[in-house]
Amino acid sequence: MADKNSDTDKKDNKTEEESVDDDAKLTKAPKLKKKLYKKPWFWVTAALSVLAIGLAIFFGIYFSAQNKNKQTISSSWHDIVQQTNALNELSKKITDTASFEAYNTSLQALNSTLNDKKFNAQKLRYRAQDVQDYTEYLDAYGSYVSESSKYADKIIDFTEQQSDKLKDLASIARTSADKLKNGAKYLTESMPGSAFEIQNALLDASQTISANELSVKSKEQAEQAQTAKDIADKKATEATAGNYLNAFLAGNAPLIRQYMTQGYQEEFDFNQLTESAREVVYPASFRILTNQKIEASKYKVQANLVYKMRDGSGQYMTGNELIIIYNSSSAKWLVDGVGYGSSY
Repeated sequence: MADKNSDTDKKDNKTEEESVDDDAKLTKAPKLKKKLYKKPWFWVTAALSVLAIGLAIFFGIYFSAQNKNKQTISSSWHDIVQQTNALNELSKKITDTASFEAYNTSLQALNSTLNDKKFNAQKLRYRAQDVQDYTEYLDAYGSYVSESSKYADKIIDFTEQQSDKLKDLASIARTSADKLKNGAKYLTESMPGSAFEIQNALLDASQTISANELSVKSKEQAEQAQTAKDIADKKATEATAGNYLNAFLAGNAPLIRQYMTQGYQEEFDFNQLTESAREVVYPASFRILTNQKIEASKYKVQANLVYKMRDGSGQYMTGNELIIIYNSSSAKWLVDGVGYGSSY
């Protein structure tokens, strides 16, 4: 009985202790939860999210800029290739000053294009290696074309020394072009070799134009000399015609022979110069009307002669056409024949 009572007491005591604990739990204040922004992992997550978004935006802008840069470089490269090809075609057609002017106009246009490309290249963003190579190429090739265009404006004075200077610039430009082409694999066109041979075209043009100008100058001098000779010959033939006709009017056979070729002297009827032949009618005067060159050393002089009657009853006019040639042995212009007809 004693043991049963003891167990009952323990049970009662335990129940009392548990009741006290339960009461204590009920009377204890509830524990509050922490807010999210106060938790470290929240800020770490937020920072990583912002960074990811920022990187996404940056790379989006960067790659977009790179694509635009490639488009700009490709378009510019194409334009320059096309213009240099056109320039080369014009260089093959240079035969005189006019054809060179067409070439020079195209060269100046290429120079202007390169200047525009260099200006626009400054606006390219996020410069990768291809942009750096591109601007280097524009500077090198632009300098080469710019110097070439300056010499082209004074092509007649272009020298081999100036050509050698351009060759040095062309070598630098060629190297920069190859570097850009090899690095930017998206450039499908190749810069023609003629793009770096402008100095050869200028030297050929200078020699061609100089030769042409010399030829033109020689031709002009020859024409001027011929004109002067024609003027002198015309005066000389008119003088011969005048002297011949004056001697004819005078009936002076020895004098008239001085103005006649040997062949014409053999054909001429000297009896018409005698007084008996002129008893009724005599030649009184003449007037030279025209003097025409018909060959290099041959002129045709037309003149009217007035014949009068001895008794004063009247007069008439006849036309004389004198053929005058140059006699090299005597170095004189002589009458080689006379045609007669009605007055002119």
